[in-house]
Amino acid sequence: MQFKPVHYLLVFSPSLLFAQQAELSTLETDTIRLNEVTVRGYESNRRLLETAAPVSLLSRRDLQQRFAGTPTLVPAMNTIPGVRMEERSPGSYRLSIRGSTLRSPFGVRNVKIYWNDLPLTDAGGNTYLNAVDVRSLGRVEVIKGPSGSLYGAGTGGTVLLSGLSVPAGESRAQVGSLVGSYGLFGNQMTVQTGKESAAMSLNYNHLQSNGYRQHSEMTHDNVNLMTTFQVNPKQTISVLGLYSNLYYQTPGGLNEAQYRANPRQARPATPVAPGSAEQRAAIYQKTGYLGFSHTYRWNERIQNTTVLYGSLVDFQNPFITNYERRADLGGGGRTTTRIQLSRDFLPTVFTVGAELQYNFTVTRNYGNRAGQPDTLQNDDELRSSQSVIFAQTETELPFGFIATLGLSRNEVSYRFTRFSTQPVRAQTRFFQPVWLPRVALLKKLSDQISVFGSLSTGYSAPTVAEIRPSEQTFNTTLEPEKGLNTEFGLRGQLARRFRFELAAYRFQLRQSITRRTIENGAEYFVNAGRVDQYGLETQLAYDFVLPEQNNWFRLARLWNNVTLANYHFRDYQQGSADVSGNRVTGVPPVVAVSGFDLETRPGFYAHLTHQFIDRFPLNDANTINSSVARLLNTTVGFRKMIARRWTLDAFVSGDNLLDETYVTGYDLNAFGGRYYNASPRRNFTGGVRVAVKW
Repeated sequence: MQFKPVHYLLVFSPSLLFAQQAELSTLETDTIRLNEVTVRGYESNRRLLETAAPVSLLSRRDLQQRFAGTPTLVPAMNTIPGVRMEERSPGSYRLSIRGSTLRSPFGVRNVKIYWNDLPLTDAGGNTYLNAVDVRSLGRVEVIKGPSGSLYGAGTGGTVLLSGLSVPAGESRAQVGSLVGSYGLFGNQMTVQTGKESAAMSLNYNHLQSNGYRQHSEMTHDNVNLMTTFQVNPKQTISVLGLYSNLYYQTPGGLNEAQYRANPRQARPATPVAPGSAEQRAAIYQKTGYLGFSHTYRWNERIQNTTVLYGSLVDFQNPFITNYERRADLGGGGRTTTRIQLSRDFLPTVFTVGAELQYNFTVTRNYGNRAGQPDTLQNDDELRSSQSVIFAQTETELPFGFIATLGLSRNEVSYRFTRFSTQPVRAQTRFFQPVWLPRVALLKKLSDQISVFGSLSTGYSAPTVAEIRPSEQTFNTTLEPEKGLNTEFGLRGQLARRFRFELAAYRFQLRQSITRRTIENGAEYFVNAGRVDQYGLETQLAYDFVLPEQNNWFRLARLWNNVTLANYHFRDYQQGSADVSGNRVTGVPPVVAVSGFDLETRPGFYAHLTHQFIDRFPLNDANTINSSVARLLNTTVGFRKMIARRWTLDAFVSGDNLLDETYVTGYDLNAFGGRYYNASPRRNFTGGVRVAVKW
């Protein structure tokens, strides 16, 4: 079988709204195979088989069908080797790619995230990923390891999100609803239209839950609009608008005795601090985002895409010890030019561009009187700026080799002013500009197997939340993380049924940033030392039926993804203690995810997923470890097209079917041993979606 790239429009349309599969209804998912997908990472726009990088993909089936009863990104992202996404309470996400969540007590840090080429990660290094609803996404592409040669600061990796595609020449509308355990309720409305020169997708999503634990309610409303207009054969303009209104309660971490006695309780009061419920600890987060994208095709060889965005976040956090009110105003842009230098002798693509971002943050901390702001403690302003200039060449060499050379210049700076103390004075922090190179070489061993190696550098400046943490000081001594990653990969297909992928790497991280807490739970960050990270990631899949086989089954696939992580501290200090040689906190040495996907032509489908998470240390001293987790999830449903226009999809999903008491989001190195945030026991969800096209 020959590997075939997807259609040109799917590759080059900046919003990825168009799809060339008009026969599919809104609820039908892709059947694209692993090695038929075009990868967007590193601006390669190549088939995955020809991409010299560790890239993993989540399709629409993975995002919206396999875990239909859990409408968040968490379970789908956790099927990817090397990726760990956590949810301490409904709405509170953490994301780690080939690393630890030591830097992320909450939120997403050390990972760059883009939506349809628009930066979601702001100039301060933070990403409000919980503002995005998974039901608005059609595809997720994850680049693992340092990717700073093209995307700037970040030692973890890069995530590329894409919205739902719209078949050309078709209009659709869809409504859906779901109900589940612990008061889960959600609904969804989508309207899409695709013309020859324009496409539009409007999505509204609502989700709410009472939560498994005491004081863990959540409500989220999300609306987003994506449009694309082809001005003429050379120009395309796209617009992305997003508004999110998110509220969730934060029950807080428990110590082991409290967790064993009653895992559903919220953090109780102590002699020095009140409890979470008493203080009405919660997050109130409103996010607005507007982005524009312009693509100009000068000719068959030269194309430029330029994006501009603006964002505004209204954030309030009644915490146990204080009440934080924050406003984030951000803006920036990115421009990328691709030039086809040669097509005959040594075909070469040259990519050059830049990214510039700026953030203005106003933070005020008050005393917290049972969920109401009290006396002003601090009044701060923080200005953040970040710039990246990059260039890359990709050349097809004789004998099936593809060589990639990339280089970027990165610069980050902060300016901090505290108005609540006298005299008022500004403090600045400028980090020395750094150059980040990347070299990669791929060899096609055959039409169906390839091998690659790469050498890349990583750099991650402290984020706003680390420079100015909840401990409320401006950290002038925190230094960026730096590292060197060496990688080897193998991927391919045998006999059209068996697909495999293997990646082995060593990442040497210096000046690792890690979190520390004080007695009242406030946090601060320090550079603790060096970390050596050895990893092995495998993906295997076997198809029992082929697409052209006209039998009762349309899909029958068995798959297994494994992550092996051997991460250890080197020259690493925790206060006065030397913990060199210990395992890195929060990193399971073994994670194995297995699944079976079944779809029939009459419309029945089923997805079975099992996840094994080995025990891992919860503190740097390695004196406390997590428990082994074995999580079983299944979704069964029926999807049928009626009268060629209507589609009905009904499903039932069960989560944690083994009824384990487990934790998906530990608080690492927590003061007083409050590591535990219990996750829901066995629970069920049912839903229905109805779509019509015309």
